[in-house]
Parts: sequence; structure tokens; C-alpha cells
Amino acid sequence: MHSGEVICIVGSSGSGKSTLLRCINKLEKQTSGKILYHDKEVRNVQKDINDYRSKVGMVFQSFNLVTRTTVIKNVLSACVPDMPFWRVLLGAFRKADKIKALESLDKVGILDKAYMRADQLSGGQQQRVAIARALALHPDILCFDEPTSALDPELVGDVLNVMKELAEEGMTMLVVTHEMGFAREVADRVVFMYDGAILEEGSPKEIFTNPKHDRTRQFLQSVL
Repeated sequence: MHSGEVICIVGSSGSGKSTLLRCINKLEKQTSGKILYHDKEVRNVQKDINDYRSKVGMVFQSFNLVTRTTVIKNVLSACVPDMPFWRVLLGAFRKADKIKALESLDKVGILDKAYMRADQLSGGQQQRVAIARALALHPDILCFDEPTSALDPELVGDVLNVMKELAEEGMTMLVVTHEMGFAREVADRVVFMYDGAILEEGSPKEIFTNPKHDRTRQFLQSVL
């Protein structure tokens, strides 16, 4: 990937999209191949992994928030990644970290929810908190693992709009998604995966209007 690029990974369930993303973020250990970050291989030494993950942010399908505490403390957990979360709950964080957390919440449009408990928010709002938590690290790249698939249809648009704004601001993004309209509109490249491999990739126009492989055509006919 290049800085500022948006790549959308599409394909049927079970094709390996999320597994690829989890390998890139080192949540799964790849069985072969190499993952390179700035031309250096990412190894499994924990110190290196923690530094790497602070630059390669991850937004999960299921939010992964601590729902019984406030929104801002969820975001603060990313601002002070080496601090035990119970210390964050007790208020052991710097003013600069709090400002960083509030700025991230403002960027995703839910600054007014900062002191509400996470479980008082809608699914779409919780996902925006998860995006703010990832943004608080000031990552080089954000990985999204089907960020709208757990949301009610009427909540999907808010999350996609935040992602579009990030793309317009130049955030480098790797997005596993079933939202073909988003991929067509926002992606610089679309990757189609099938049976654990990249079967085809190209610009949105190439993939959506002139796919080369029969399997890609079959997939698009079923989802468009």
C-alpha cells in the first residue's frame, strides 16, 4: 500500500478477507510469506508488535468496547496503551491524553457523547467510538474489518460517512467490506478474494464494470 491509498477487500464470506487483515495486524500468525512495514519485516517480538500496532490501527466488526464505562475512557485506553485499563478508569492519565481523546471523538462527530457510558449509545455511535479509539494513536494506516456488518441498516450511513471523510483527509485505509457502493466510490483499488487468495484486483471501474474472472462476475451479480 502507498500512503493515502484506500484499498477495499471484497469477496464472499469465508474467502479469507478477515483472516488476511488479522495476519496484517498480527492477531493471527501467517503460515507463510512476509509482512513488510516500511520495507522491514514485521516480526513477532512483542515490543516490536506493540509499536507496529500503534501505527497500524484496527477497527473491529464488533466494536470491542468496555461498555460499562464512559466513551472517553474507552478512547483513552488507546492514548495510554502501556497503562493497565483499571488505572485509566481511576483517572490516571495526562491532560494531553484527554485532549487527544476529545479531538478524536470530535473528528468522528460524537464529542457530545464523551461522558456517556458506551452501552448507552447506538451501534453506529459505538462503532464511531471504536474508530476514534484507533485514531487516537495517530496511526499510519487504519484497517477496518467489516465495520458496518453488525449495524442496523439505518445506522450504516453514519459510519460510512466518517470513513469517507477520513479517506478525503488522506488517511491510508485497508477496508474489508460488503458495502459495494462505498468500495466503488471511495477505493483507489478493489481486491477480490476467493478461497484464501487474491483472485483479482484493480480500480473500482475495472472491477465493477469489467471484471476479468468468472468468479468475480458471479460474486458481483449476487451482491449488486
